[in-house]
Amino acid sequence: MSCLYILFVYLGNPESLIISRSRTPNYNRLRVNYNRLRVNYNRLRVNYNRLRVNYNLLRGFFITCCSIKLYLVKYSSMATEETESQVLGSEKLPLSLIMSPRALVVKANDLVEARQRLSIQEQRIILLLISKIRPEDVDFLWYKFQIRDLAKFLGIETSKRFYTDVRKAVRKLIKRVITVDKKGRNIDLNCIQAAEYGEKGSVKICINQVLKPYLLKLTKHFTKYYIGYVVHLRSTYSIRIYELLKRFENLGEVTFEIHRLKHILGLEKDEYPLYGNFKNKVILVAQRELAERTDVAFTFTEMKEGKRVTSLRFFIAKNTPKEQLISFPESPAIACEAPIEKLKPLKREAPSCGSAAPPPKEEGDTEENFNRLVALLPEKFREMKSLQKVIQRALREYGYDFVARNISYTNVKSNAVKPGSNPGRQGNYGAYLSKALVGDFGLSYQENEDLKATEKALADRRREEEEEKKREEAKRLAKEAENRAKAETILQALSETELTELRKQAVERLPPDLQKSKFSSMMVRMKMQKIVLERISAKPPATKEPISE
Repeated sequence: MSCLYILFVYLGNPESLIISRSRTPNYNRLRVNYNRLRVNYNRLRVNYNRLRVNYNLLRGFFITCCSIKLYLVKYSSMATEETESQVLGSEKLPLSLIMSPRALVVKANDLVEARQRLSIQEQRIILLLISKIRPEDVDFLWYKFQIRDLAKFLGIETSKRFYTDVRKAVRKLIKRVITVDKKGRNIDLNCIQAAEYGEKGSVKICINQVLKPYLLKLTKHFTKYYIGYVVHLRSTYSIRIYELLKRFENLGEVTFEIHRLKHILGLEKDEYPLYGNFKNKVILVAQRELAERTDVAFTFTEMKEGKRVTSLRFFIAKNTPKEQLISFPESPAIACEAPIEKLKPLKREAPSCGSAAPPPKEEGDTEENFNRLVALLPEKFREMKSLQKVIQRALREYGYDFVARNISYTNVKSNAVKPGSNPGRQGNYGAYLSKALVGDFGLSYQENEDLKATEKALADRRREEEEEKKREEAKRLAKEAENRAKAETILQALSETELTELRKQAVERLPPDLQKSKFSSMMVRMKMQKIVLERISAKPPATKEPISE
């Protein structure tokens, strides 16, 4: 029947059996999809061209903005200098300083550990002044700035009486007393020596001359940190704890007794009598602020005597603050004026006959120090008169330690001593040394070397301690193995009756809950070995003391 049906269809419409490739459904679908893809491709190409045009427009706009910015910066700086010259009148200031968050605060360790209690505004003022001290300064300078700018720096610019508030803060700072403990002596001193207010809304402040040994020409036993990490801390105790932690940062940990820490922070005996209040209001607040805003974080453990906390052990670690330095408050424009007049030296008391001490070693411009510095130079440069003049002038102005560290720095870094990647390039040793003396490049180099030496010594000490612990552990394990072998030998020599009695004693020594455990046989064997060793060493077995109800 199917064959007849096909024949009938063929005779009626023979063209219906001619299958044309162009009329198949699949081919038509593919052709439609191809056309759609081609349309989408054209659209993408149009969008790409539009994006390219927009990119070129944005690029031109960005270049134009950069050019305008450079133009504005250049001419705004010139306008600022003209404005300052008009405000200051005919005074010519030798140097204009703008505080940067990267400005360093450098203090002697005795000053860091001194007893002081300053408000947050007073802390900011004194830190601002200390950050202006340069390594080459031999005397304190007058620092002059506008009161409006200082009020903005202190965070009180919104007050209607900010002139009065700034003056009150400076007056309080002048009256504040810092107690420095030095070799069994207590020295009470003030931070600020004087403050002078001008007619045009300006103030000049100078630091007390007594602080010179603690702030100027520091070559050892000092602590330094960036001012940007502390000027925005909200608690004055956080600033003090940050300084103490930076003091011992290289050691990694430090322990303070509670009463000693309160003394350094300036707290009285009746303040925070309960340790819990002191912990919540001072320690935990500082821990949270330092972790969020500074480069140092810490944890601490409480050390007790009985139930009373007597000491705190701080574990110091480096930290990446959540707020970067650029977010710190703006600082006022500071101008350095002439140095403060030197105080008249005090007359030294004549030493008693029985306690005559040798005179102190001269650190200034002496023939011995000059010869020692010349000996530090490479041999081929020691006879150069120009270098000798540079060294003699720097020795007279800065001292032996300053010149020595910069000579050591030049010996390591100058191409004249050690040719670098370009051996054909001739280095100028004298020019390199002069630049090092001007910028005191040797200070950071010496600090890095000291830090490396300290870290190496600490790592060596830790490695020795670990090796000593391993040796002690190996000795202990060897001794235990020897004792077990000795006890096992004795057990094998005992009779069955003695073994039964010994096993009974060992079971009695086990706690009741372990007598029926799956490890009871092994523990009984260990107790039997212990009993044998006790008998050998003639030590009576430890009896359980009755527990009093």
